[in-house]
Amino acid sequence: MDQGLLFLLNAEPTPRLFDLDMQTFIQMVPPLVNFIVLALLLTFILYKPVRAFLHDRANRIARELDEAENTKQSAQALKEQYEQLLKGIETERAAILDDARKLASERRNREIAEAKKEADALKARAGIEIAAEMDRVKDLVEQSIVEISSEMAGKLLSVTVDPSIHTRLFDEAITELENTVFKPSASAVSV
Repeated sequence: MDQGLLFLLNAEPTPRLFDLDMQTFIQMVPPLVNFIVLALLLTFILYKPVRAFLHDRANRIARELDEAENTKQSAQALKEQYEQLLKGIETERAAILDDARKLASERRNREIAEAKKEADALKARAGIEIAAEMDRVKDLVEQSIVEISSEMAGKLLSVTVDPSIHTRLFDEAITELENTVFKPSASAVSV
């Protein structure tokens, strides 16, 4: 036995696959077959459910992405609608301000016209009153002149015609007449 052992020790090893000998390879075949059978069984049993699960998940994700896209589009549409509303509001605000300015301008012009009418009416009334007062003053002056003339005539007729008295009476009458004509009475001024 010593020689057999020495022979095995001195013998060159036979070439092997991955450094495996035949005995190890034979021992690996049953677990390998078991693995292949198990893989096939699991493929038939689990592949369809896992594939369906993944397909459902992909569909759900795609649906959620579509919903998100639709929500984004509707939000964009709402945003555009609100922007249009804001532009409309801005336009309406500008129109309202223009209308208010026009109304204020018209009102101001109307009030100015009314004030001018009132001023013209006051001027006309004042002109009428002034003309009436002037007529009344003329009448008073004429009446005063007639009274003074009557008094003068009465004085001239009642006195003898002496040239010195005549000149003095004539001067008094002229002075009285000048005072009456050029200095209106207090009643004429107060009206």
